[in-house]
Amino acid sequence: MYNHVGLLGRLAQDPEIRYTPGGTPVANFDLAVQVPSKDKNTPPDYIPIVCWREQAEFCGRYLTKGRQIVIEGRISTRRYEGNDGKRHKVVEVTAARLYFADGKESGGGGYGSNFA
Repeated sequence: MYNHVGLLGRLAQDPEIRYTPGGTPVANFDLAVQVPSKDKNTPPDYIPIVCWREQAEFCGRYLTKGRQIVIEGRISTRRYEGNDGKRHKVVEVTAARLYFADGKESGGGGYGSNFA
């Protein structure tokens, strides 16, 4: 089986950096990805992205709203029970590699790591 995703888009907001109870950093943000369409007014898709460990710290230091990046990763799903007692399902992309695509002060570099 194969689970691989590649996306080019812009950060819809600054990454939110949190830490698990064990101290592992995790970053979350939405990536605005343009939908191929003849209609130029078609809104982008907003794809939820999650980054872990060193990548999460990298996101907190270098990524800001509007930066254009390339994400390579895998689709992840998880379920949880909310405070309201309802069950929820989340589908997101877990990033394995990040690359700058807008050529700002990064010089086009990026941060890559292997799948965990």
